[in-house]
Amino acid sequence: MKKTLGGGAYTLMGMVKVLSLTPYTGRVLIPGQEPIEGNLLFGAVGNNHFAGGGFDIAPNAKLDDGLLDLTGIMHSPGFSLRELTKELENPMNPDNRFLFYRQLPEFTIEADQKLHCNLDGEPVIKKNLKFRTLPKQLLLAY
Repeated sequence: MKKTLGGGAYTLMGMVKVLSLTPYTGRVLIPGQEPIEGNLLFGAVGNNHFAGGGFDIAPNAKLDDGLLDLTGIMHSPGFSLRELTKELENPMNPDNRFLFYRQLPEFTIEADQKLHCNLDGEPVIKKNLKFRTLPKQLLLAY
């Protein structure tokens, strides 16, 4: 399928997977803010636009802005793939019901049960995942 669809295979498989997932109940903890409670179907964290196969998980990401982009697909009453697709066109809209998108220097994802994650290709199973940037820690020569 990947050979036929190219990068679109990742998107298609992601959507099929989202439709068959059981949501994780938990919260996003952001320093200085009230916890954001909800039921997460899918989450992605990035500091670059694209994940495997060209799937744009962080449309506003910049490598040098000191922020991580958190994208979450939330399950709530009335969940609709059609509405989610519309929300993907404007991820920063504060009125989105199913798409959660924030740019943050630090946050924690805290789940009521263990999350099954893939962190840069490595399987991880944890209830709490803490993310933060470390500005100016990577030196590049060009």
